[in-house]
Order: sequence, then structure tokens, then C-alpha cells
Amino acid sequence: APSTIAAYRRMLEVVYPMIGGIRLNKLRPMALENMLSELRKRKHHGKRINESTAQRYLSVVSAVLSDAKRNEIIEKNPARMLDLPTPQRTVQRIPTRGEVEKLLDALAKEPRHYRLFYLLSMYTGCRRGELCALQWSDFTGTQNGLLLTVSRSRSSVPGKGIVEGSTKNGKSREVYLSSDLRGILLAYKRRKQMEADKQRRKLSPYLFTDEQGQLIHPDTFTKRLRKIYETIGFPREYHLHTLRHYFVTSLLHCGVDKQTVADLVGHADTGFLERTYCHPQQAQKEQAADSMLTMLRPDGGQIFNLAACSPKRHSA
Repeated sequence: APSTIAAYRRMLEVVYPMIGGIRLNKLRPMALENMLSELRKRKHHGKRINESTAQRYLSVVSAVLSDAKRNEIIEKNPARMLDLPTPQRTVQRIPTRGEVEKLLDALAKEPRHYRLFYLLSMYTGCRRGELCALQWSDFTGTQNGLLLTVSRSRSSVPGKGIVEGSTKNGKSREVYLSSDLRGILLAYKRRKQMEADKQRRKLSPYLFTDEQGQLIHPDTFTKRLRKIYETIGFPREYHLHTLRHYFVTSLLHCGVDKQTVADLVGHADTGFLERTYCHPQQAQKEQAADSMLTMLRPDGGQIFNLAACSPKRHSA
């Protein structure tokens, strides 16, 4: 994606002063270790960057070195020889059922384009850029609802503005929407058509536009949701991507098979899906405890009668 390429370029601009003066065939693991040490000292918003961020810089350098190896410029990739510490994984919290109901109540008071945007985010698991790129032509009527084809993404790229391209994995995918969602979407389209008619202009091909038919900046949806979260007292670590996590985790907990969920969100690797998105909630943990108790004592009795157990006395 254009935003990903721009991020790679920014990272390479940071590491180039550290290792760019070394000839490729002279680059050793020690130089990359020193590079990581310097990166770990860097700060973002006043705090030192975490280990996973530092290793992300190394991953980009490693990709360049792997290309050099394929082209027989170097014999080995020195980035693959480092003994790296395991980054601390951030635990992603997922909204509870009560919190989701609270969020839906708050969204009911929001303007229509925000309401539909966040609803589709929860209902389809689409990324922010994919939602921003949705057009009316992406929806096809079915017997019981709608078929949504996700094939594009709009993202903000520094120095280039908003760029539209393919999805993150470069592939399109299909998501089915229920009849309820179909009714909400059609009502939204009628409202947008009324706005266009009133201003004597054509209806924009895109879903998410302002009252004048202009495309809304992707960052606007992120900032607006943070304000909504703050208003209803949600944790600070909740963000727009949290709704995508909620979509995946909920489907997996409901028993939808991993490959189907991976296809719906545009991931080919089900292992990555589980590592990144599947977060057990308190209800599932309590259910697991009850299930284990049932396995141990199917009759529902006590495992041990600890009150009846008296310690034995040992003679000298």
C-alpha cells in the first residue's frame, strides 16, 4: 500500500546515517546491533520507542539485505544472524457486550456518515482506508441482504496527501451484509441523494462524503471516534482498529472457522489472525472454568470435601 511504502522510506531515512556508509559486503551483525542500540534511544511523544518498533526498522533493513543476497551482491544476510530479545506484547482489550451497547447508543446521536462508518467497521471488520474508499457500486443486492466487494483503500501519505490504491494484501474480498444493514444503507443513500438534489449536483460515487459531497479525510473518523470514546468513558487504549479486533474475536468466539474469518478480513494466514486478533474475554474465561469443573465432576458435586479432611498426626 502507498502508506506502507512511505513508512518504509521514512524508516530507511532514519537508519541510513547509521549504516549507509558501510559497503554491503562489509556490513556485519555488530553494526546492526549498534544501529538497534541507537534506535532504542529514540523517543516518540516523549517516551522511548518499544522493542517491537526498533525491530520493525531492522525488518525493513533485512528485506533490503535479502534482496541483495538474491542478487548475489552479498553471501549472507547479517540481519538474520542477530539474537534479538522477545518484544513485550501489548494486550489489546476488546469491548464487552455492555460496552458495545453503550457505544451503539452513543452512535445513534451522531451524524449519519459517522454512524454508518463505525457500524460497518464493527459489522465487516474493514480497515479504515477500505471503508473510506467504499463506493455504491461495491454493493450488490442478494435475496436476503447485500454482498459487499472490498477492493480499494484510501490512505494519507506524507507529502502526497490522500492516495487511493488496492487493499493491504492487494486482493479483493467479499463480505455479506444482513437485511437490517441493507435497510440502513439504503436509507443513508436516499439521504445523500436528497442532499445532492438540493444542491443540484450528482450523487458522489463514494459513501462517506460531507454535506457538500466532498470526501472526508480518513483521520477525521479516527479523531471523532476518540472523542466519542472519551465521552462515554471508554479506556484510552481503545481506537478505531479496536472495532476490527472486536469483529474478528467475536466471530471466533461464536465458532466461525478460522479460515472464513481470515478471508472476511483479508488475511491469508490464520496463525497471524489468532496471534493478533483473538482475545479471550472475561465471559469466555469464566465459561472455560465452568467447563473444566464439569469435566472433573459431571455430577455437579464437590471435587474434594476439604472440610472433612483432618491432618494426620505423626508419631515421633
